[in-house]
Amino acid sequence: MIEQLLDTRVLLFFLQNDPRLSEDIARHIEDPNRRSLVSMASLWELTQKEALGLLLFEPTKRTDLPHLLLQEGFEILPIEWSTIHRAASLPLHHHDPTDRLLIAEAISRNIPILSLDKHFDLYPIERLGA
Repeated sequence: MIEQLLDTRVLLFFLQNDPRLSEDIARHIEDPNRRSLVSMASLWELTQKEALGLLLFEPTKRTDLPHLLLQEGFEILPIEWSTIHRAASLPLHHHDPTDRLLIAEAISRNIPILSLDKHFDLYPIERLGA
């Protein structure tokens, strides 16, 4: 099975059926031959944005959000020390700490990341997205 990591915005767009998410990316997520991974870093980012009033997404207020995502077929990744350490040593092409954690995770696992952020292309990972 092919593993792929979703960045936070792609996850949010997918869950909200947002038209800004391309059909191609949605097909990658829905493909039964692919395992879509979601980092706890993304869930933390969503809850932080919700708490700051930058995002209105009710599921972030639920304590069982990881369980809901598991039921939807996503796999939740913990944040490992090795990922944190790798993220800290990445070149500063991208300054967002959550995105740097996601990039480090994709590098560590040698898997593609589904992202709309072209800054990810500056790192040695495969980015799937428009």
